[in-house]
Parts: sequence; structure tokens; C-alpha cells
Amino acid sequence: MRSVILAILILFPAAARADRDAAKQSYQQGNEFFDQSRFADAAAAYERAMEQDPKLLEAAYNHALADEMVDRQKAIADWNKFTEAAATSPDFKYQVGQADARVQILKMLPDYPDALQPSHYVPSAADYYSVIAEDSESDRWRQFPLHVSIGDVPNGNWAQGVREAFGIWKEMIPMDLTADPDEADIRFDWDTEQSMAEGRAGEESDWVQFERVGNDVTSRKVAHISIAQARKWSKEEMRAISLHELGHALGIRGHSPSKGDIMYWQVQERGRRVPIPGVYFPLVIKSLVSKPSQRDLNTLIRLYNTPGVVARMD
Repeated sequence: MRSVILAILILFPAAARADRDAAKQSYQQGNEFFDQSRFADAAAAYERAMEQDPKLLEAAYNHALADEMVDRQKAIADWNKFTEAAATSPDFKYQVGQADARVQILKMLPDYPDALQPSHYVPSAADYYSVIAEDSESDRWRQFPLHVSIGDVPNGNWAQGVREAFGIWKEMIPMDLTADPDEADIRFDWDTEQSMAEGRAGEESDWVQFERVGNDVTSRKVAHISIAQARKWSKEEMRAISLHELGHALGIRGHSPSKGDIMYWQVQERGRRVPIPGVYFPLVIKSLVSKPSQRDLNTLIRLYNTPGVVARMD
């Protein structure tokens, strides 16, 4: 009997160490998945770490953070579990405060259209949410569809370019055209100021401005997209400009660091090499970026589903 008891005393600490080691491995795997924007995989890895070591509060914190990009209600439950587990730990006092704040924001978020659901986030494309989050969080829309007025467009080519841009975004975000600017959530204003006509397509300086209209009871937000009339933009340039500015109006109040995104600070040309029989040098056909990238869409999805940018725990 004594030998059995000794064996148990020896084996249990070893098993506990094995669980902690396994938990750390699962936790590190979760961190790797999180940094790769693989939020569902990260949440699963953190959950394994919590099962292997229930005292690993860092895993519980990151688990809730990852689940914000998986399922809102699950994330709320995760944050509540974290605050309950960490309530008596002085080392996590700050994180408990963060968790409480995030729960309150998550509860207030409206139901979003299908295109903005986390299920449409493509991990392989990642996002640039951390670059634009601080300036963008106050400009998220709460009701859809959005009503857009393109106004009195100065010429037919521009009108076609704007309408094409609207149609491209409408495939992803619920929007309708309205002929009444007073009903619009997003309005195109055709400015005559020469100062706004400088630079190339996509080089804007505060072309999108938000304002509140109506009285205290009926006040609502309106985004104004101001585009100068003085430049002779082509239809393709106007489409690219409108795509970019509509991205700002939808909530991305900053720019992507990648040239392949429609929200890069300057609308970019893309080259396509076309071989010609008998000619050594192929023909290079250039075109402007023609639609939002998956990174642009991922950024919008994360912006609308995340209650503020915070770093995961190491």
C-alpha cells in the first residue's frame, strides 16, 4: 500500500508538469495562428491550452480576443469567464478592466449584414486593421443599407466611373442609390476648388468628411465625398478614385501600406504582359486597381466586429 501511495505522489507532479508543458505548446501555437490571422484556429489552440492548464490566464485572455473574429456571443462568454477567473489576480487587474469594456461594446454592436460577418474573413489575405483602427472606430455605420447620392456629376464618363465603383461596393456592402441628397448617408460633392485638383488619382487630402445633420432627436451621420472638377480624370481614374473614397466613407479612415489594395494612399496601376507572335518584347497593358482586395474587405470586417485594437498577450 505504501508503495502505491509513493507511486501516486511521484506520478502526479510529473503529470502536472506534462500538462503545463503541453499547455505552453498549445498557447504558443495559438499565438502563431493569431498572428497569421487564423482566428478560429487560434481560438481552438487557446482552448486546448486552457484545458491542459486552467490557471493559464493568458490563454483565456487571448482566447476571448480571437473569438471576437469568430463568434460575437461566444467572445462575450469568453470575456466573462476570463474576468471571473482573473478577478482575484493583481497581475491581471488591467486586463480585467479591458475585458469588461470590451463586453460592453460587443453587447452594443448592431447586427451586421452578411458581408461583414467574420465568416467572410479570409485568413490567408490578412488585413491592415491595426494601421487604421484608432482613427476608424468612430466612423462605423450601424444601419444598412446605406443610401448614396452621386449628385450632379460634371460629365458622363465620370458618372459612369462613379456608378461602376458604387456597383462594385454594392456587391459586398448593402447600399442603394438615391436621387435626394437629403436622404443620403454618403454624398458625392463636386468641388470647384483648384487646390483639390493637384496630384494623381487617389492622392487626396481630407476628401471625405463626416458631419452630423438634424436635431438632437433625429441627428444622423453623413459622409461627404468631395472631388474636384478641375482635373480631367478619365472614367477609369474616376472609378478608382470613387472606389477609394467610398472605402473611406464606409469607415476605413486611413490607408493600407500595400499597393495592391484599393485603400493604398495612391491609386496604383497594374501591368499585364501580352505576348505578340514574332515580337521579342511583349506588349504591356496597364490598368488601375479595379476593385477592393480581400485585404480591404478583411479590414472592414475586422473593423466592424472588433471593439478596439489591443495586443494579444505574449
